[in-house]
Amino acid sequence: MNKQASTAMWTAGAVAAALLLGACGSGDDSQDEIKGAGDSKPSKSAPASDSKSSAPRGDERPQYKLAEDAKNVFEDTKTGDPKKDEVVADNQRRINLTDRIVTTGKDADDLKLYAKGQAFIAASKYISTYADDDYSWAGTARYYNHEVEFLNGATAKITYCVDDSKANDKNLKTGKVERYDSGDGRDTLETSTVRRSKDKIWQSYSSRTKREAEECER
Repeated sequence: MNKQASTAMWTAGAVAAALLLGACGSGDDSQDEIKGAGDSKPSKSAPASDSKSSAPRGDERPQYKLAEDAKNVFEDTKTGDPKKDEVVADNQRRINLTDRIVTTGKDADDLKLYAKGQAFIAASKYISTYADDDYSWAGTARYYNHEVEFLNGATAKITYCVDDSKANDKNLKTGKVERYDSGDGRDTLETSTVRRSKDKIWQSYSSRTKREAEECER
C-alpha cells in the first residue's frame, strides 16, 4: 500500500456495501470502458452517509475533509481559464473525497457523484484495499502541475503530479505509522478523463497512473 489515516470508524463490510450501492446507483453505461483499473491507486472504503439525489453546484459543493493526521495539498490549481479551473476543482474534490473515505470512513455514497465506470472501480479498489487490511494513511500528499485539455465541450483530460513521499501507511489496529524510505521515486503522474455529469460535476470515468514519472521530476 501507499500513503494512508486515523481512527477506525468503519468496517470493511460497511465500506464494501456502501460502494456496491454506489455502483448500482451510478448510472454507468455498458459502453464505458472498464479497463486499466489496475493502473490506478489501490482502492479505499467506508460506511455511507445519507444518499443525495442531486449534487450541490459550484461553491456550494462540500469541501471534503480528511482525518486530522492526513492532508492533501494542491498547488498550481489556477490555470487562468475559469472553465479549466472548474475541472481542477472537481478533480480536487474527488481526490479529497476518496481520501476522506479512507481516513474517516465517511461519505462513501458520494463517490458515485465524482467517479464512474473504470474510475469508480479503481477508486473502490483503492478504498477497499485499506479497509480490508485495517489500514489508513497519515502525513501529507502534494498535488502539483495541473494541466487541463478539453477534448470537446463536455469532455476533458486532466493531468497532474503527486508527491506522496511524506505520507505513510497507518495500521488502525495498532495506531502506528509505518514509515518507509522509497528514495526519490515516489512522484507519480496521474491522468483522468472527465465528463460533465447531469449534476454539472466534472466526473472522472477513466484514470491511469505512472510511477517515477519523468514529467514530474523537480
